Amino acid sequence: MAEKLEQIYRIIEEKTGFKGRMRLVVKTGVPKSLAGSMPDDPAVVEKFKFAASDILGRDITEFLSGR
Repeated sequence: MAEKLEQIYRIIEEKTGFKGRMRLVVKTGVPKSLAGSMPDDPAVVEKFKFAASDILGRDITEFLSGR
C-alpha cells in the first residue's frame, strides 16, 4: 500500500486544507482515492514530495516520518 503517498496527502491537508489537496491532485495527476491503492514506487514518491514541497513553500521531508 501507499503509506508514503497517503502520509503526504495527510500533511498537505493538515497544513493547507482542501485547496492544497486539490493542488496536489493537479500537480501529480493522482487523486487521494487512487493514491491509497498505489504502491510506494520511489519515482512516484519523489514526484509527490516535489509537488507537496512546492505547495507548502518548504521541504516536506521534515514532516515525513520514516524519511
